[in-house]
Amino acid sequence: MLYVFPDGLTAKVAQEYRRPYADPVKGKAGDLLVPDYSRETDLFGWTWCRNDAGQEGWAPGNWLAPHGDKLRLIRDFDAIELTVTAGEIVMLHYAESGFCWVTTTAGETGWVPDAVLVLPAS
Repeated sequence: MLYVFPDGLTAKVAQEYRRPYADPVKGKAGDLLVPDYSRETDLFGWTWCRNDAGQEGWAPGNWLAPHGDKLRLIRDFDAIELTVTAGEIVMLHYAESGFCWVTTTAGETGWVPDAVLVLPAS
């Protein structure tokens, strides 16, 4: 379920997290993705998908609607994850199914697992 954080809320990175994929799936609302239900994850609510450009990655099921044998994005989405280090402060934007969309102090924006964050930053 999408949760939008209040403006200006930050979190502290409690442990390092490394980006697993360099160029993952992304798309605009209305784009069709091809799901691969054989890919397993321990994170509830995510489906492995491929776009027309051949990019693959995990997409939140809450942002996907069935469309024949494909899935249609109901909002813009980018699966890019960030590499963050312990002690770093990030600006929180929203959370979905165990991940937070954040911006680092260096200006990078992407997903990090909520399990590596401490709220609020101290």
